[in-house]
Amino acid sequence: AHVMNRYGVVIPAFNASATIRETLQSVAAQTLRPERVVIVDDGSADDLAAAIVGIDLPLELLRQDNAGPGSATTRGIAALSTPFIATLDADDLWLPGKIEAQFVHLERQPGASGVFTHMRSFRDGEIDALAPTATPGWSRSTMMIRREVAEAVGPILDPPGGRGEMIDWIARVR
Repeated sequence: AHVMNRYGVVIPAFNASATIRETLQSVAAQTLRPERVVIVDDGSADDLAAAIVGIDLPLELLRQDNAGPGSATTRGIAALSTPFIATLDADDLWLPGKIEAQFVHLERQPGASGVFTHMRSFRDGEIDALAPTATPGWSRSTMMIRREVAEAVGPILDPPGGRGEMIDWIARVR
């Protein structure tokens, strides 16, 4: 593989057995294949291992006591050695050309630390009628970042209440 196109994927998962399969199928459908996909089970009560059987990806399932999605993402990043890391929530989907488009951008902008994409909200498979257009997605599900940048920024901290952990971390990246 072209060194530029070497990437791994981190998916934090909490009680995500109902959605993880479709999420992983969207990763498997990428025009550029990941070297590794690390799923971090953040203390789920469901059977995530059973939900991912037979998916055609180089999967690794790590488990930890429930500590939050930031902690789980940080653990997944530490488990990868690829030059680039893409992150994804366990109930989100990537369009097939997402990763390839991000690498095209990074080749044109070699000084960039990472790149995000636009995103659309959906529920139960339907585009959200209140937000039908794609908007800039400063989120875990749209991020591709250089591994050394993610490591330099440090852990993704889970704030009280369990939401918004990427906001602080992305601000530190920027």
